[in-house]
Amino acid sequence: MNVGRGRGPFAGGPEQARRRLVAAAEECFLAYGVQRTTMDDIAKRAGVSRPTVYRYFADRDALIVEVVSRRSRAFSGHAREYIDSRTTFADKLVDGLAFLIDGGRKDPILRALLRPENLGAASGILTSTNVAENLTYEIWEPILSAAQAAGEMRPDVDLHEFCALMADLELMMVSREDLFDPDGPTARDLIGDFLLPALAPAG
Repeated sequence: MNVGRGRGPFAGGPEQARRRLVAAAEECFLAYGVQRTTMDDIAKRAGVSRPTVYRYFADRDALIVEVVSRRSRAFSGHAREYIDSRTTFADKLVDGLAFLIDGGRKDPILRALLRPENLGAASGILTSTNVAENLTYEIWEPILSAAQAAGEMRPDVDLHEFCALMADLELMMVSREDLFDPDGPTARDLIGDFLLPALAPAG
C-alpha cells in the first residue's frame, strides 16, 4: 500500500494526510457527537472517499486514539512546565494532576469524547490500547522516580501500575461535572485527601 507523497488529496504525504483526517474527525465529533460520527462523515468533512480514510485509520477507534494522543501531547509541554514550577512532591502531584484535569475539561474535543454518555467507550478504547497510561507515564515517570529516590514516595509502588491508575482518574474526573461545583469537593481536594496519602513512605 503506497501512502507516500504524491498527487491526490494528500499530496503533502502521510503526515499531512493524518493531520487533515484528524482535524475532520474533531469537527465531526463536535458537530454530531462521538457516537453518531461515522467514517463516511469524516471522509466527507475531509473531502475524500471513505476508502481513503481507511488507508490511514483502521476504524473510528483508531481515529479517537490519534485525536487524544495529538491533543494530549500538544498540552503536555505546558503541563510539565507547570509541574516543574512546584517545589515539593506533594504540590507537584496534587497541583499537577488538577492542572491536567482542568486542561482536559477546557479542551472542547476531549470534553466531547469524555462526556458521561461517551466515557465508557472512550475510556475502554484508551485503556485497551494503553494510550492513556503511556501518555501519563511520559509526563509523570521522571517526577515519581525522583520522589522515590528522595524517599518522598513509597519505593514499592510500581510506576506503570500507578500511572495507569492516574490515567483512569484523569478520565473519570474530566467527565464529572460535580467536581467543579464551587460548593462541593474539587479534584484537588480528592487527590490531596486520598491519592497523596497512599503514596507516603512508612514511618
